[in-house]
Amino acid sequence: MNRYLNTLNRLQDIFTQCGVSLREIDLPQIAVVGCQSAGKSSVLESIAQQDLLPRGTGIVTRRPLVLQMIHETKPMVSEGKVYDTWAKFLHKPDYIYHRMSDVQEEIILDTNRICGANKGISDEPIHLKLHSTLAPSLTLVDLPGLTKIAVGDQPHNIDIQIEKLVRSYVTKPNTIILAISPGNVDIANSDSLKLAREVDPEGDRTLGVITKVDLMERSPESMDLLKGESINMKLGLVGVVNRNYRMLQDKVSIADAISYEEDFFSSNFPALAPIMGTRYLSAKLCDLLIEKLKSSLPEVEEKINDQLSSHRNILEDLGPRVTDKKMEMITLVGKYVETLRKSIQGEYTFDAKKNLKKKKEKKQEVAPRNNYYYNNVTEIIQPPSTRSSKISVGSELLNAVQEKLTGLASIKVDTTVDTIKHEIKSATGMQPSLFVPDMAFHSLVNLQMLMFDEPLLEVIDAAERCISKYIAAIAEQVLKSFPPLQNEVAAITRAHLHDKIPIAKDFVRKYLEVQRSYINTNHPDFNERFQVATLVFQNPTSSGSSTNKSNRNNTDQLDHFMEQYKETKLLEDARKEREAKLMLQLITQYFGITRNSILDVAPKIVMKFMVNDLFTDLGSVILSKLLERDSERLLVESQDVSRKRDYSTKMVETLSKAAHVVSNIEGAGGASLEPEEQMEQTSK
Repeated sequence: MNRYLNTLNRLQDIFTQCGVSLREIDLPQIAVVGCQSAGKSSVLESIAQQDLLPRGTGIVTRRPLVLQMIHETKPMVSEGKVYDTWAKFLHKPDYIYHRMSDVQEEIILDTNRICGANKGISDEPIHLKLHSTLAPSLTLVDLPGLTKIAVGDQPHNIDIQIEKLVRSYVTKPNTIILAISPGNVDIANSDSLKLAREVDPEGDRTLGVITKVDLMERSPESMDLLKGESINMKLGLVGVVNRNYRMLQDKVSIADAISYEEDFFSSNFPALAPIMGTRYLSAKLCDLLIEKLKSSLPEVEEKINDQLSSHRNILEDLGPRVTDKKMEMITLVGKYVETLRKSIQGEYTFDAKKNLKKKKEKKQEVAPRNNYYYNNVTEIIQPPSTRSSKISVGSELLNAVQEKLTGLASIKVDTTVDTIKHEIKSATGMQPSLFVPDMAFHSLVNLQMLMFDEPLLEVIDAAERCISKYIAAIAEQVLKSFPPLQNEVAAITRAHLHDKIPIAKDFVRKYLEVQRSYINTNHPDFNERFQVATLVFQNPTSSGSSTNKSNRNNTDQLDHFMEQYKETKLLEDARKEREAKLMLQLITQYFGITRNSILDVAPKIVMKFMVNDLFTDLGSVILSKLLERDSERLLVESQDVSRKRDYSTKMVETLSKAAHVVSNIEGAGGASLEPEEQMEQTSK
């Protein structure tokens, strides 16, 4: 057998025996496409030289049939009997069929098992391996016949279903399309050629077959068609004469039908006879399949290695099945705490789809066990142009804090001149004061600073909500293999975070109380009240806004103020007005200083009490609470993860075998057979 066909057969065996679709790798194959009653089944049976396909009216082929033919040099001897042909189904690997009528019956039974007894279809293929001393080494995929309208109990959209199924095969770049068209119908109306041209417009992988050539008119147009002159097809066009209804009724053998076919072409189209008929078609298909495999082998090998690497990574990420559940729990909790910590620190980003990604790829680091669920956590983060939707949890936390602080920053002094006058009067008592009394200033500032309490406490609540949201999300990603553990860890983390809230809020209250306990009028950012008093006196209608008119030093300003104050002998109410305005200016200035201090300290409070203190003992708290509970229940792996591991394990085994076969093709025995040798092989 040609070493390329041998390689292809071995690859097909590897994948089909492991239940892996050939389309996973896009192995070269030949898809047989044609409308109903175009003679698809007859063409396949003639190539196989066996009556192995069911016959009937309407849709007979309702599932793809992958027919893998293996040319055998010797017959099978079983229980004293010699068999030139025998068959196996993938769904019955231990049963050998010797009678083709039994093969037909099994195709019908398995089709009904999947599709039901009605005329519905399915894309789940039937795999049939045919060993024969008569058939060539070739694999064909028989697809349901194209139809235009539903008849009988067929689904109303059967035409759409069939075309979708057929397209799923013929759109593959490595699929050779065997387009079957009946010779007794205008070729311009051929559904198979129309579909082939849509998916293969250049005709690089389409081979046309004209059936029922014996029913064609003997005309120059017919000759032009068989020559391929009326239709431009790069792979050419082959005419065949299959058994007609009468031949089938008379039980004419396929071998006799092929002899009749050869005589027909020799008599009616002698110039074309060497490139017409079933024998030439078989050899042509073998040659095309070999060439396709040769050209696509590097691509196939690359796909095999890529998928092998991908499934190995999946298995590495999933890890082995848990045996020591206590140690596994410790490991998982440690990875969860570390992931949450790094997420807040900004080493991971988090997007709307709940996928974590590292900011930088570090090959020397071991990826977290469950980074399969991070959607490839080790890949490099997207470029800035596409990164806008991805932020770190730390950035999200900062945004939440700053959003609340924006409201706090907009708080302004809420008092009036009349209120200040009243407070000054209360503070001076019976003795009028030349200057603004400190007691009134302190009292009014403390009253204004009470407005900071609620906004700053809301910052703590906003930070808790933000962290809690990502606690659940990160637990879901890191611990997705174990849903019960995921829920427990998230709940414990949220509870532990919630325990930090009263401590943080208590610190906030004490901090604000400290701010109110001592009004620091010596603060370096606090302007001297003398300068402000001067401005108020110079502009009685002023509200106390800042100006740069006076550049005198503090002593000059005081002397100037006192002298001017005594000389003017202002009325008492005017003096009180200026004092109140002076007080308002001072309160506003000190209020702003305190507000800036609070804006600065708020993120620090969040970081200290809700981040640093949270991670100080988070791991030990989670483990202590988990170990008190049923670890067997918590570490029950989800069925989805178990199925993924089983599937990837199977794929690694399958792809490893396939990679070995492909890499050793040059060392395989056998030389390529020429088309003439294939023709001789099929005629034996």
